[in-house]
Amino acid sequence: MTSTSTLPAATSAPIADPAVARPLSITAFALGLASVALGQTWLVPIAAIVLGAMGYKREPAGRALAVWGIVLGSVMAFGWLVAAVVGIAMAGPLVLWSIL
Repeated sequence: MTSTSTLPAATSAPIADPAVARPLSITAFALGLASVALGQTWLVPIAAIVLGAMGYKREPAGRALAVWGIVLGSVMAFGWLVAAVVGIAMAGPLVLWSIL
């Protein structure tokens, strides 16, 4: 006869689903990619930076995704800042020309 004592013991620790364990980091990364791909708004990169910072602090398992979200969001936010400065610099002489 077989003994039931050879069965493995059941573990009581729950298995964490990787997608559920790091929603802020995944969202930050997705928004960072969306800001690069779409590039139509300044709100998406800012949201990627904020959610990436929150995910970096709260979710140790998703730190790499959070960092990528912060980096991509920062690059695109810097791109919007450069575009705004260049636009103002280009429009300045036109405004002065129309006044004079």
